[in-house]
Amino acid sequence: MSTAHVNDIEIEHEVIGQGEPLLLIHGSNLATGLAPLAAALAVEGPSHEVVRYHRRGMAGTGGRGWPISVQQQAADALGLLDALGLPSTHVLGYSYGAVIALETALSAPGRVRSLALLEPILTEVPGAQAFMAGMEPVMSLYAAGDMAGAASTTFAGLGGPDWRKLLATAGPDAYDLAVRDTELFYRAEAPSLTTWTLDPTRAAAVRTPLLSVIGTHSGPFFKESRQLLHQRFARCTDADIPGATHLLHLQAPELIASAVADFLQRLSPPKQTS
Repeated sequence: MSTAHVNDIEIEHEVIGQGEPLLLIHGSNLATGLAPLAAALAVEGPSHEVVRYHRRGMAGTGGRGWPISVQQQAADALGLLDALGLPSTHVLGYSYGAVIALETALSAPGRVRSLALLEPILTEVPGAQAFMAGMEPVMSLYAAGDMAGAASTTFAGLGGPDWRKLLATAGPDAYDLAVRDTELFYRAEAPSLTTWTLDPTRAAAVRTPLLSVIGTHSGPFFKESRQLLHQRFARCTDADIPGATHLLHLQAPELIASAVADFLQRLSPPKQTS
């Protein structure tokens, strides 16, 4: 991967294809998690320049410390756009990365052409308490210093017995990186995530279209989060991924890429004919 100097750190990133830019923001502790989706988007949306990067402190990107706020993550995303000479871009985010994508749009609405959000963690919805309660086994392992146990329990709960095969699609070192970055997520990032809210006044300034993507087996929490997106954004449309859970980006990258490509295609002006 290449590196770019952003906000006093070096950010690892890769650029695939040419055309309208599409920035991908990965989730909590799996820095390489969007690699399969980036590859699928290169096939489904060949007219786009797909930019995938590793967030602050993750994988080989610098800035490993704490705390790291949602606002800092958004500033890094915007700084990467500056470093790459991109005045504006489409933005796709997954899980915690989808919250960062939202904050990026709220912070600089003129720089985000559209949002594609894969199951953002919106802790203000009613189902958040039950969702967080379900994370208690993971949190207990993290508190005990068992980062491998916390990561494995998370992935097994979401991906079932074949979770290791799913993670392997994100690269041979995906699991090892996830274990290493588990502490960073829970210690440095999670506190800001649990206090961040989708402020209606700030959201009203965002006029760009939004695509909400969820797995049909992901549970009520993410359905409630989708409902909140529809309340905050007038131009919100939906895409459901059959049989997928919160690991939808690894379970069905091709289906997601197709849905995102269709969404972006509808936003493109019709080609002029001579």
